[in-house]
Amino acid sequence: MSGRLPPWRARLERSDGIAHLGQQLRRLRGTVLVLLALPLAPTLLIALLSGAQRPLLGVLLGMGLLWLAIRRLRRGRVRQASALAGVATGLVAGLAGAVPPLGAVVFGAMAFFGMRLLYEDSVPPEPEPVPPPAPGPLDAVRVRLATLTGADPRLAPALEGLRALAAELERRPEHTGEARRFLNLQLDGLERIDRSLAQGAAPPPGLPLLIGDMARGSLSLRDRLRAEETEALEIQVKVLADRLRQEGYAS
Repeated sequence: MSGRLPPWRARLERSDGIAHLGQQLRRLRGTVLVLLALPLAPTLLIALLSGAQRPLLGVLLGMGLLWLAIRRLRRGRVRQASALAGVATGLVAGLAGAVPPLGAVVFGAMAFFGMRLLYEDSVPPEPEPVPPPAPGPLDAVRVRLATLTGADPRLAPALEGLRALAAELERRPEHTGEARRFLNLQLDGLERIDRSLAQGAAPPPGLPLLIGDMARGSLSLRDRLRAEETEALEIQVKVLADRLRQEGYAS
């Protein structure tokens, strides 16, 4: 048997290798800035011990701006990172290094253009984290109904009615608010009853009647929502027909 990989497998492994390399390179973004900031640590210590306020201010501003530049760079904002690195270099040179203003500007410009040349065409930025979708109004109801899937069989009629009502609300989410209290009330009751039955409690004589009333209540609310939707559609049809007749487009 030949040891050669099929072409599709070779392409897949090659693409996976390139993606892995891109992830590794993204992690290295900003390494140059970190190396640039390392000499500032002893300078900061010396400025703290000597009490020199001007060098201390320059080092603190430079380190803070370099930290912001690294964050911008990891998000792919090379121009902003380059500008921050240039300003940081100029401040460190002018305040901490006692470089004349013109020289500090030159050093800052060199850092700016050096960053642009180094990172302008580098690997793409880290993908922005995708926020989780907002929970829907019926998500909690679905979860609670799912946990009651294996409930006591005597509760089945009420659960079937709730599932039918929830399915109707899926199609008409604008009515979810008015039905939420009803759903929560029934689910709370069914969960407590199921928990008690599972712990060995004897069902009271009125339990079948209660379960039947709960099932009929769910189906009644579902039917009412359907009737309201039907009525709204009839009104829309009537209004549209009257408008067409007024405009002369219908008899």
